[in-house]
Amino acid sequence: MKVLAVVQNKGGVGKTTVSRLLAEYFAAQKLRVLALDLDSQCNFSRRFLDMDYDPSEEDGILAPLHPDYDHEEEWSGRSSTADIYYSGEVVPYPTKLESLDILPGEGKKLRDVELVSRADVKAKVHDRLNDFLALEDVRNEYDLVLIDTSPSKGPLTVSAMRAASHILIPTAMEPQSIEGLYGMLQLWRRENRRRPIDQSLKILGILPNTFRKGVALHEGLLRSLQEDEGIKALLTPMLLHQRIAFAESDHPDAAPKSVFSLKVKDPARIEAERFCKYIEERLFEED
Repeated sequence: MKVLAVVQNKGGVGKTTVSRLLAEYFAAQKLRVLALDLDSQCNFSRRFLDMDYDPSEEDGILAPLHPDYDHEEEWSGRSSTADIYYSGEVVPYPTKLESLDILPGEGKKLRDVELVSRADVKAKVHDRLNDFLALEDVRNEYDLVLIDTSPSKGPLTVSAMRAASHILIPTAMEPQSIEGLYGMLQLWRRENRRRPIDQSLKILGILPNTFRKGVALHEGLLRSLQEDEGIKALLTPMLLHQRIAFAESDHPDAAPKSVFSLKVKDPARIEAERFCKYIEERLFEED
């Protein structure tokens, strides 16, 4: 079972859009995919589920009642990634894509997990996701676990990287995003220092994302990454442009619902397929 975490500690880099593209693509390849949302904003969850909302909480986003919930059970009927850290009932949700399940986020609980004291963080957060994904039932059920993380280097992101076999780092061509990129590379190297060499955390690439051709800032920052001796070998051979089709596919009333349902020659579909096929080849190259 492969575990791919999409990570960046700066927001606005299109991380959730990238995670959605990968989830839809791999589900279409008939891989059994489990998507995990570790971001308290739960945007990834809302791409696949009709989330509920608790008005008494700030950003009180809740998982919906599970379709298999029996009201006579003691279980609340709601399950989220936060339950992995609270030792609660963990029950992934089916989606409209046959081979894709998702364990959504829950706003308040995920924020609370990030606030665990430094003394408890390793036992209660850092290793918990890795322990969950090591369960035989999980490993037998799925071929790929895809994790969308929060824009931070906090405990949940560390937990995702500790559980991952591979990471992907999207970055926008903006100064703050580039700063975040270097921070994530430091976190990746730190994680690998604690792992045996034969279990190293592999980086599939740094993906230039939301790129705007003809914008001097974007072209200049991309060129600087391509010339950086410590970065250029890690860059993906393609980039994703800032396209209206990517944004529209995230809207609940979008038609079609997926970029992969656009016409075969649509530039957004061609770009997305090229990117996803590259990730697929890198992810399974040792197999």
